[in-house]
Amino acid sequence: MKYLIAIFLISSVLCSKADSPLTSTNFSKAYKSEKMIVYTKENGLNQKLLKFLGKEQKESVIKIAIINELGWGDKDLVKQFEAYLLDKRKGLKPEVFDYLREFTEEIPVENEQTNRLTANDLMCWAYLQALGDYFTPKLASKAAYFSFVQEPNSMAHASVFALVACQVSFDTDWCYVYQIGQEFLVAKTYDKNKLSQEALKIILDYLNLYAADCN
Repeated sequence: MKYLIAIFLISSVLCSKADSPLTSTNFSKAYKSEKMIVYTKENGLNQKLLKFLGKEQKESVIKIAIINELGWGDKDLVKQFEAYLLDKRKGLKPEVFDYLREFTEEIPVENEQTNRLTANDLMCWAYLQALGDYFTPKLASKAAYFSFVQEPNSMAHASVFALVACQVSFDTDWCYVYQIGQEFLVAKTYDKNKLSQEALKIILDYLNLYAADCN
């Protein structure tokens, strides 16, 4: 599990490339017939989708597929989700998002405010943050870590954590990009929120391109 810690120890800023772990893994295509993905494609992020993302009982895989379908490069999307959470999570304060964006070289610790967010809240926030500002993925690493630690048997949460970790590693060590994918999406088994084989293949087809960098 060394990559679980390595994500917090790599702090370089990404180079300007659209070809990267976050931007080249368009796995929402595997769910293109799902009604919520069709709706996302037609309407973008609105109150209906925010409500879906914020409902704990809703399927985690479809949540991240929705975020994947929304695409990358729009920093306003995470702001919309933050506004929704501040309205719906009793006692939640805006400062929690500042804390989540703080990069640390230590393993982060949850606090009273982060505990007001569910694992799905943290997963969705981390993915929206990472895709919206994919040049600085370390700003999403703390939330991605918290969500994965809370739901270690969920493939959806692990996938977001792994993609953020791969993006952080992208400009430092391309071998890590391959190895992180192998560790979290191939070697490890999950009991719930499993991605479809097609979705998993889309992700791994890209991450596996970096296998040659491990030689």
